[in-house]
Amino acid sequence: MSRDENCKPDLEDLFDDFAHPNPQIKEEAYLKMSRYWPEESMPRLLANLDQTDIELRRASVKALGVFGRRSLLPLAQIFHASENRIVRTSCLKAFVQVAAKFPGEAFPKEAIEVVELALQDDIPELILTVVPLLSLLGKQGLPLLLQSCKSNNILLAAIAVTALGEVDDPAAEACLKELQVDDLIDDLLRGSVIDALNTLEQRNAGKPSTQ
Repeated sequence: MSRDENCKPDLEDLFDDFAHPNPQIKEEAYLKMSRYWPEESMPRLLANLDQTDIELRRASVKALGVFGRRSLLPLAQIFHASENRIVRTSCLKAFVQVAAKFPGEAFPKEAIEVVELALQDDIPELILTVVPLLSLLGKQGLPLLLQSCKSNNILLAAIAVTALGEVDDPAAEACLKELQVDDLIDDLLRGSVIDALNTLEQRNAGKPSTQ
């Protein structure tokens, strides 16, 4: 038996710690779940996404983030199976956690299909969660971000425009400049476009010269 197996914590003890009010104890518990008991703990964390206990639900979302890609397909399945906006938003928030903790790791097509569905929804909670996710997905999320900027849903378009202001890519700047000269866009959206271009300009001004 390896030293690591000798030190393997009891799963029920970890879930007891997971219910602890101290966030550091919670975090240590789910990190150990991911390391020692991934197959056993992840289903229980997924089941918490429809809990009425907000703290338990939020902690479970954070915990699922440390499982990385292996949590994405189960989360996608739950998203498709549920009509509950809290559950669906929690799935997307877990996606955000995965993208933040594993930058540069591509999402599978099943997860991207969930993102596309969320973008078609008018529920503000989904929109406010999915657009920051697109930013975290980098090159993989950029096409959907560019598409969202031209949505008829003003909330979605405005948030996407703001997100583009943080994207270091020529396509982002080109899209914003195109929107800036569009006489048909909403005044609120135009203001977001100007702010995003200013953000890009400030970032570019701070870059070292390549000459």
